[in-house]
Amino acid sequence: MSMIKAYSLLKEIKPYKQGWCIQVKMVHSWRQKTNYGGDTLEMILADETGAKIHCSARKNLIQRTQSKFRLGEWRLIDTFTVSHARGQYRPTCHTYKMSIIDDTTITQSTFECGDEFMTFHSFEEIGNGTLKNHFLIDIIGQVTSLRDIQTVQVADNDKKKVEFRLMDINGQSIACCLWGNYAEQLEEHLQKMNDPNMVCMIRFAKIGFYRGDVQITNAFDASLIRFNPQIPESLALKNKMLNNNFSLALTGQNKDKRVIKDQIDDWNDVSIRSISDIQVASQEEDCKIICSIESIDTDWSWFYFGHVSRSRFKLHLVVKDGTSTCKLMLLDSIAKIVVGCKAEELQDGSYEEIEDPDVLLQAITNLVGKSFCFGLTLGSENVNDGSEIYLVSQVWSGDRILQIESTSEPITHVSSGSSFLSAGEVSVHENNEANSAEGTSTPLSKRKEKDQIDQNSTTKKICTKLVKTEKNKDD
Repeated sequence: MSMIKAYSLLKEIKPYKQGWCIQVKMVHSWRQKTNYGGDTLEMILADETGAKIHCSARKNLIQRTQSKFRLGEWRLIDTFTVSHARGQYRPTCHTYKMSIIDDTTITQSTFECGDEFMTFHSFEEIGNGTLKNHFLIDIIGQVTSLRDIQTVQVADNDKKKVEFRLMDINGQSIACCLWGNYAEQLEEHLQKMNDPNMVCMIRFAKIGFYRGDVQITNAFDASLIRFNPQIPESLALKNKMLNNNFSLALTGQNKDKRVIKDQIDDWNDVSIRSISDIQVASQEEDCKIICSIESIDTDWSWFYFGHVSRSRFKLHLVVKDGTSTCKLMLLDSIAKIVVGCKAEELQDGSYEEIEDPDVLLQAITNLVGKSFCFGLTLGSENVNDGSEIYLVSQVWSGDRILQIESTSEPITHVSSGSSFLSAGEVSVHENNEANSAEGTSTPLSKRKEKDQIDQNSTTKKICTKLVKTEKNKDD
């Protein structure tokens, strides 16, 4: 009687030998063709602990491997090479990568486990730079702000492209862009299903950057996309988002072919618009408005409880410029820049719901009258569905407002003393003394405006005093 060979966990395998035996499940596979590697079968394998490793089989071994090992199956793999995992976009965080060789044997396993071993990362850690960009990630969220599916030219080849945002269960959103076959899958799903609260899961997605913002994209052919997957995370998200104002609105399909042009990876080329202009906007776009905060919209709570009961900002403001007023929504990463602290610092450990929405903390009411330049994302919910709430994606204050208003040069060319505030920053940096020392000057009319803005600095000490706000008599 033959003895059953002991197997190792994935964390134990090292390059010093080929005689390893592992028990693993295939959770994903795809074909890949490169100039240096030729035609290969790429696989993601997981063991019973959930550890994952990237595995490859070269062209002459693909058919044999596929005949003995299919997606979702558990197998015992004996004898293979282990090498250092390299590459700009790595599908697992394992230090090593394994390769099927001529001496590899793949046999049946009696072990059973239906787990797909997904690891979803929060949008906060994706956006704040906690994760390393060279690792592919799993992500899930509700599709919002879906833009037209386009056919564009890339390297003289036609390719489909679609942009949208994903919103997670905590109300945070992140930009996404799917290319090629992945854009076609989304298009096909939308054509077949009337699905206003569609949940999209992207496995092995790439963290990139577009116009200064984090953007999730497919990693060539290595990613896996599923819509409304029957997993707990998807069901919880759909239940949470049923009353969400930013539910999906499918825009008209644009079949025109366009050639991709070079695009600036920041907000320098985004135009300043008046509030009255954005209220009649007929297309989805990014824009900037310069305005002052007129009031806090107390129809909404200024916070919500997110992951592990941490309070997060979800601040609704009424702002005005010389043409009109509008409502803005600032999610946690932007709101804490404007307020100057984290929501949990204001909550001071309290888990109580708001009893009287007109009673606000002084740190919130202090925002009224302050001036900011807000970068807005006009999505399909605004342009096509008539939503009057605009999502804030960037914010500037202080000297930067004056520079944006008065100069025609790109923002990146102005003095280093200005303060550019992005979603990844948590403080305002203003250096007026440094500007004076360098001999810079400001016109008198602008200096008066600057002084008024400086008095509204968001770097003041946090005040948790409760203030009763008064609504207009017409309310």
